Amino acid sequence: MDYLEVKRDDINYSYKYKDTYNLMKNAGNAIYKFIKGKFSTKTNILIVCGTGNNGGDAIYAGSLLNNEYSTNILLIKGIKGIKTYEARRAFNEYNGKYYDINSFDDLIHEADVIVDAIFGIGIRGEPGEPYNEIINKINKSNKKIIAVDVPSGFPSNIAVKPDYTITFTDIKTGMDSSNSGEITVSNIGIPEDVLKYSGPGDLIYIKKPDVDSHKGMNGILNFIGGFTYYGSSIISALGAYKIGIDLVKIYTKKYNYNIISSYDYSIIVRDIDEIDLNEINKSDSLLIGPGLGLNDEYKSLLKKIIDSYNNNIILDADALKLLKPEDLRNKKVLITPHKMEFKTFTGMDANEENAVKFSKKYNIITVLKGPTDIITDGNKTMYTAGGNARMTMGGTGDLLSGIISALSSKKIDLFKCGLIGTYINKRSGELSFNDNGYYYNINDMLSNIPKILNNKI
Repeated sequence: MDYLEVKRDDINYSYKYKDTYNLMKNAGNAIYKFIKGKFSTKTNILIVCGTGNNGGDAIYAGSLLNNEYSTNILLIKGIKGIKTYEARRAFNEYNGKYYDINSFDDLIHEADVIVDAIFGIGIRGEPGEPYNEIINKINKSNKKIIAVDVPSGFPSNIAVKPDYTITFTDIKTGMDSSNSGEITVSNIGIPEDVLKYSGPGDLIYIKKPDVDSHKGMNGILNFIGGFTYYGSSIISALGAYKIGIDLVKIYTKKYNYNIISSYDYSIIVRDIDEIDLNEINKSDSLLIGPGLGLNDEYKSLLKKIIDSYNNNIILDADALKLLKPEDLRNKKVLITPHKMEFKTFTGMDANEENAVKFSKKYNIITVLKGPTDIITDGNKTMYTAGGNARMTMGGTGDLLSGIISALSSKKIDLFKCGLIGTYINKRSGELSFNDNGYYYNINDMLSNIPKILNNKI
């Protein structure tokens, strides 16, 4: 479990439950129970707190410990330095003794056990002053040291070296006994509807463009479709552009070439009959399907393209009728079928159990669309709820495949693309419904995507 996973869970928990204070209380209880099980009540405990929720976890523990142990809290940046709502609330409920940094040397001398709650997992680089000096003094104290969630400063060279670490939910990436001492994992009660369901926290995996980036660095998508229904290909392409990628190239039939290019001049259009496999392979992702039609004469060409392509492939709509799972072996593939498309492509009824079986057998990520979307790779399964009945209108599936393909073009993990894409798609439908009831259209959904990505909701 890495920093982004922790942050993702916190954001989604707050979105559903308003704030993370209950999680802080559970973390504090876990710290209290650990100390209670390890040390007698004659132990002098010093809790060293930073400014965020890591410190808040330990402050809440201090409220419980204070009834049985000699407990002191050191606020490195003082009361005014407490940054988060949850940590301030924990401090306001604490009735014990607390000190500022000027008392640190005396407190560390008196302590038997030091609780390290300076930094959580989000620190980048090595700690600066005064933190590096405090960490060095803690390490040289010859006292028992307990780290909260991760040793402060981890994974930099300037980090607390604890005897014990109480970590929450799961061990964090890179932690082991050499840098974290004896590790205890505590379940702090993050519910399944946070762990297994998408939410705004999943958007943290979408990186903003670097200030010095150039054309192509933020994603290039090649797209085969629009042979029969050019409107579908336009919806997918515009959905991809709304995610912020640099280029979308549609390979289509020549008779639709001018229609598609005139609809939006940012869409690059190519003639499928003059396809260049080298150019196809210069893209970050390949989308096949929206608006394609059942053109059997192109089956062999599609197979040839797939055989030669080395990056992520997303299949939707008619591609799931023209191709077979066996055509995709040893490729990195995500499919986005509705129930009938799933049955046509797999030969199985569309349900979660069969989606898992299929994905595991063929090593394909399945996004099975429905009132609750199911995203599975055969080993891990997650869900996206939401949306509304108006999303049965034509184009919402094309929009989803464009969104997922664009996320993939940004080099986001393909499973996460399915999870994030379904969240954006359903959330854009919800925002459109809020504005227009059941009378919104696909353009309303397109216009809401930037609001979701900019967190203007």
